[in-house]
Amino acid sequence: QRIKSDQPHRCVKGSNGMNYEKIVRIPVERIAVLIGKGGKIKSYIEETCAVKININGQTGEVSIYANSNIENMLPFKAEEIILAIGRGFSPDNAFDLLKEQNTLQVMDIREFSGKSPKQVERVRARLIGE
Repeated sequence: QRIKSDQPHRCVKGSNGMNYEKIVRIPVERIAVLIGKGGKIKSYIEETCAVKININGQTGEVSIYANSNIENMLPFKAEEIILAIGRGFSPDNAFDLLKEQNTLQVMDIREFSGKSPKQVERVRARLIGE
């Protein structure tokens, strides 16, 4: 069974530790940033978080798998890093999420501004500084 990005992750206790699987989507134009030159960014995430990442460059689907001792893997941090890169963070800034106290929270500004496109743009401009 494949987990879609709008569904929760799947964790299953296996014979050799915890198994984790999650599929997230990022914009196709951010796939190259996620992979990095020679696969350096993808490899760094895999090594640091003890996960395996499969990327579909045509759909933007990124599969995150982990099959390890729960103490050695950081699949939720890997997911946050991937989503941050997908949202436009540089890999260096996204790697700050590896620090335990840092976390990624994506908010829908329509919850604060209302649904009017002009109000959304006004609040967005103040938040981003444009």
